[in-house]
Amino acid sequence: MKIYVFGNYMDFKCLAGNCQTTCCSGWKIVVDREAYERFKNLENKSLRADILSNIVEKDDVHSFKNRTNGDCAMLDGDGLCRIQRNSNEKTLCNTCRKYPRLSFSDKDTMLLSMAASCPVIIEYLSNDKIKNMWYEMGTDKKMYPIDISGVNWFAQDKNRFDILINDIKTKYYLKSERLSELFFDFADMAVDIIISCKDCMYFDGSFDAYEEQMQGEEFRRRYNDFTKKYGERLATFDKNYADYRIFTKKYENPDEDTYDRIYQVAGEIVMLDTIMFSLSLQKGSNYEKDIVNAVHWVYKTAVHGKVSGSKMHKKIMEILAK
Repeated sequence: MKIYVFGNYMDFKCLAGNCQTTCCSGWKIVVDREAYERFKNLENKSLRADILSNIVEKDDVHSFKNRTNGDCAMLDGDGLCRIQRNSNEKTLCNTCRKYPRLSFSDKDTMLLSMAASCPVIIEYLSNDKIKNMWYEMGTDKKMYPIDISGVNWFAQDKNRFDILINDIKTKYYLKSERLSELFFDFADMAVDIIISCKDCMYFDGSFDAYEEQMQGEEFRRRYNDFTKKYGERLATFDKNYADYRIFTKKYENPDEDTYDRIYQVAGEIVMLDTIMFSLSLQKGSNYEKDIVNAVHWVYKTAVHGKVSGSKMHKKIMEILAK
């Protein structure tokens, strides 16, 4: 069996108190079946009652409730989880115990990857000096760098993706009027998805720029300022993110159609650019902070959930048809 490993999987270190975000807020935390059964059989009666009262079930999927500010219902004011406080790490559900580590496998391949929603991974993907994003674990358990362009299916998918993203940039990014139209369309779609998912409580100014109707000249001026401010670093992130997502997504959902996959990733990148443009216009904007917020919104509006992913795919098909 081949085992592919993401670049900083083995060396990952949580930022803990130095992290600008928390894994326990702003996300729908799914409770796997095994953990749910474990919670129902906890000996600690008060902890058991606390946990079960804060789990909701929808469409046979269990998840923790969120407070109005987005915090997980099990998160105390001091930033500690009541499950960990009153038991141990083994009691946690898979999501909380393993995040941001991901693992996928099929009959002859295993992938050990990381979730790009983690600020540590975002910083890694922002690096323009990544020599090897992926490694292969040998039979001796050592890591050997690989060039994923040599993996047949990836080379084909990446070529298709490059053609797709170049088509989008040629049609929209080179013409300010059309780019303005594109960004406003994607902002509207993001807001619709967020509201339908009842995530509107998490608005933080990420879409403020799209609440006003910028005329062509004004949009062009602001976009030029944006490219001077963030352009080079964002281009690096977009490139690395595309490689990371195309490779990971193949193993995450092996039955997904190739074009569904690359359309989805292209949509995620356009959404990322849409949000970064808006965030860059905020007073006191900062790339390191903004890229984390933008990726989080991309995960909420595009990565998580089949419905939102389907909307993203349809939107990309629409803009290419114009």
